[in-house]
Amino acid sequence: MQTFDEAECHLLADFFALFSNPTRLRMFCALQGGRKTVSELSEYADVTMQNASQHLRLMRDKGAVTTEKEGQHVYYAVIDPRFLDAARLIRAAVLETVHRKASVVGAGPNGAAARMVHESAQQNHRVG
Repeated sequence: MQTFDEAECHLLADFFALFSNPTRLRMFCALQGGRKTVSELSEYADVTMQNASQHLRLMRDKGAVTTEKEGQHVYYAVIDPRFLDAARLIRAAVLETVHRKASVVGAGPNGAAARMVHESAQQNHRVG
């Protein structure tokens, strides 16, 4: 496994921070289907166009998305498909961890709570 030096760790932490916001993550994931306008992304994320524009500007500034102007429309797209691949891998690992924890906890006295976490994770897995 490759180790990261201090500068790379700061760079990656800064980039990963983009996706600590659920709205940005939803808009980013919406781009897996191809380029979209601010209007389409704001509707998908259920935010105002102004709010979506602010999030998209930050993602563009950090190098996660790119823009292309066509007439009066500006289209956003993921700058490198490996970012989407990484998001899918992280999602799969997180869901597996939640399922594993839920099955372990489900055997104990808090079984009902564990089942709720497990069912929520399964529902999220079906949606994504």
